[in-house]
Amino acid sequence: MALKSRTLALVLGVVLGATWGVTAHAEDAAGSASTPGGAGDAGAAAKKPAAKTGGGAKTGGAAKTGGGVAKTGTTSAKKAKAGTSKDVGAAVRKLSGAPEGVSGPEVRNFQAFCDEWMQKLRDRETYNTSHITWDTHDGRVSGDYVGYDTKCTCIAREEPGKDPIGKITYRETRYRREGASESAALAAPATAVEQSDVTEIFRFGKGRWQY
Repeated sequence: MALKSRTLALVLGVVLGATWGVTAHAEDAAGSASTPGGAGDAGAAAKKPAAKTGGGAKTGGAAKTGGGVAKTGTTSAKKAKAGTSKDVGAAVRKLSGAPEGVSGPEVRNFQAFCDEWMQKLRDRETYNTSHITWDTHDGRVSGDYVGYDTKCTCIAREEPGKDPIGKITYRETRYRREGASESAALAAPATAVEQSDVTEIFRFGKGRWQY
């Protein structure tokens, strides 16, 4: 009877010990799963790859830069097209015999017109000298008149589709003569009182230079 009771107690102890071990292992596993630190690490690990992937998607700057390059290419293409158009236009004018634009005193015989114009100015100076308005002061006379330098610059330019234009530049001087009488004043050297450069512009039309 005593031996049977002892055996029963031993079997019961073994069974209870096994049950407690299983229960303890289950509780440890549940505790590990519910630990805040463990869940946080898992969340961080999950978020980190997602953040990296998002950053990669954000790198749209490369696409933007590509757009800028495309825009620059378009501008260069426009410039190249404009240059080509000018070259073609020049080639067409050359083949058709049309002048591209010439300049110089020989354009439409402008030099001959220039010489005639300067002669007109010399004639005007002679007229001015003979028509001086004399002032008398303290027994002496004085008077001013306008004269013109014999040196000048003559240049003309002609362009397709436009009227030729010519320019004459010369120096204009206001002189003063003084003396005891009008004849004495005319015989004495004139004194330059004022000088200025004058440019006159002429247009060629109806077969001649207009003025």
